[in-house]
Formats: sequence, C-alpha cells, structure tokens
Amino acid sequence: MKSALESLLNPIRGCFAPLGLLGALAVTVAWWVIVARTVWLAVEWASV
Repeated sequence: MKSALESLLNPIRGCFAPLGLLGALAVTVAWWVIVARTVWLAVEWASV
C-alpha cells in the first residue's frame, strides 16, 4: 500500500517542487526589496 501511495505522490511532488522554489525566490526578492527601500528611506531621512 505504501508503494502505491508513493507512486501516486511522486509526480505530484515533481510538479510542486519548482513552485516551491519559485515561491522561495519570490519571498527572497520581496525581502530584499523591503530592506533596500528601508535603507533608502533611512538615508533620505538622515540627509535631511
């Protein structure tokens, strides 16, 4: 039974693995955009 379940789940995992990587990449890019914006605002505020 376990091998049948694994044989059903393997294609699904293969399908969702790239989506997981893309999600992680999107979170990382969003994090760096937020950090860059915060640093930019801090520099703007300090230069006033």
